[in-house]
Amino acid sequence: MTPHFRKVYTCTPVAFHANARFFTRDTGLISRTLRELGYESKTIMPLPWHADDEAENIIRTDARNLRSTAWWKSTGVEAVVLYSWGDPRYTLIARAIHQAGIKLILQLDFNGHFLKATKFPRLLREYVVNLLRSQHLGYADAIAASPIAKVYLRGHKMYGPTIADKCYTMPTAVDSRFTYSGTPKERRIICVGNWEDPIKRPAFMRETMQLLLEADTELRIDLCGPFSAACESWWLNLPPAQRERLHLLGAVSHAELPALYNRAQVSVCTSESEGTHGVSAEALCCGCSVATTNREHLRMVHWYTTRDSGSIADDDTPAALTAAIQAELDAWQCRKRDAHRIAQSWQQVLHTANTLPRILQAIQ
Repeated sequence: MTPHFRKVYTCTPVAFHANARFFTRDTGLISRTLRELGYESKTIMPLPWHADDEAENIIRTDARNLRSTAWWKSTGVEAVVLYSWGDPRYTLIARAIHQAGIKLILQLDFNGHFLKATKFPRLLREYVVNLLRSQHLGYADAIAASPIAKVYLRGHKMYGPTIADKCYTMPTAVDSRFTYSGTPKERRIICVGNWEDPIKRPAFMRETMQLLLEADTELRIDLCGPFSAACESWWLNLPPAQRERLHLLGAVSHAELPALYNRAQVSVCTSESEGTHGVSAEALCCGCSVATTNREHLRMVHWYTTRDSGSIADDDTPAALTAAIQAELDAWQCRKRDAHRIAQSWQQVLHTANTLPRILQAIQ
């Protein structure tokens, strides 16, 4: 069926490098998916151009134009997906798109916390920021978010049903290449992240992995992402029998990840906090279950453990996370986890090719 909209663009208000990697995530992936679905789509970004830009798939313009109603009207675009993170700094862009008569979908990267405060100066700041954010979200025809965001917004006096009723389930952009191929699952876990970033808690990860290797002599572990010297030194100093079961794979390309997820049973998140955590979303679509800790700022990752798809540790310690991972591995062994069911269930709510058409249909 021919889509009602023909020209649906995405916009990111930051001058990222629009290279091949850019089109594997967020606005880049959404735009690429739209093209695959038959829409005309490019990503609109501020100047400057970069040498590695895929120029045919983007439009760069002066940042002032993004705040201009007249400029947006001149594009002939019918709908825009704006990746604004719900940040009031980009309200003028949202307003310009809205006033140009263009349907606006705001992508809300949300982990269950906007801003919390207990003392007066911060309480005042919280009030002001939430007021400005409610104005920002008010310009949207639809908000692509998680069910957690919808519940939060509905219960918050600054947002309420007026904003919450605009929310449609699309917490993050997930490429359709993340699917389960039927590959036999191994007694294997996978951890994907930037292990040079303290938010990912590399020391916490290392301690957890070491406890697992000591407790389970059959378990194999794939660690993917950039590593610090400390991580490499730790790995080199593991006993040989453990080191051969822990694969320090480094940065893995987007194209290689699905095969790694396909053979693993459990994807592990050790982070201090996460937004929508694309890693967990990708892993679920490949039939993995998810294990993480009980940290409040991991509510999105906790949501990924629903539908019989994972476990949350009782405490935020390596020992507790180790126990949660072992519980997941035992669930796989006892056939309480099913890769086909997990993948099919989550692909419906996570694959952008499934979620975005529903939103466009609702607002056209």
